[in-house]
Amino acid sequence: MRKTLLSAVFVTCLVMLVFSAQNTASQELRIIVESVALLDVSNSSVSFEIPQEMIVPGSAIFLQNIEGGRLKYTSLTEAGSLRKITASLSDFSLLEVLEIGITVSAPDSGRGRVGVSSGRVLLTADPQPVVEGIGSGWTGTEDADGAMVVYDINIFSAEMLVDGVVNPEVLFTLAES
Repeated sequence: MRKTLLSAVFVTCLVMLVFSAQNTASQELRIIVESVALLDVSNSSVSFEIPQEMIVPGSAIFLQNIEGGRLKYTSLTEAGSLRKITASLSDFSLLEVLEIGITVSAPDSGRGRVGVSSGRVLLTADPQPVVEGIGSGWTGTEDADGAMVVYDINIFSAEMLVDGVVNPEVLFTLAES
């Protein structure tokens, strides 16, 4: 009788193990992605001096290859939708004195569709595209990541340019194309 009782308990436990191991369940995982357009400039301020050694007597002042840091951005768009990054000057009265060119290279790294450079663009009060064709993607967060910004400055009017500091502000915008 004892053997029968032990056998019955053993069979019951075995049946419970077998059937409990076969139970499964599933869960639907929904990932909701909202539109994102985030932009950051690695250098919030770029300073440069015009040393006397760079000035050729009798010629206008032209400075080139002024590093402006990097643009880092994340863009999540609807399928088929594209964005661009534009740049503009906040104080267009400076355009009477100087010409500022900007070149923003396409990012070397990043994931997704991070866009292409528009090449050299003259800054004006109107937003000018500097990176185009941005879809869903991001440039990265490391120091060497992002789109490199390089300026050139042509000072062609000396009447309004005086000894001191000139503070033009460049506004970058990540917007729909």
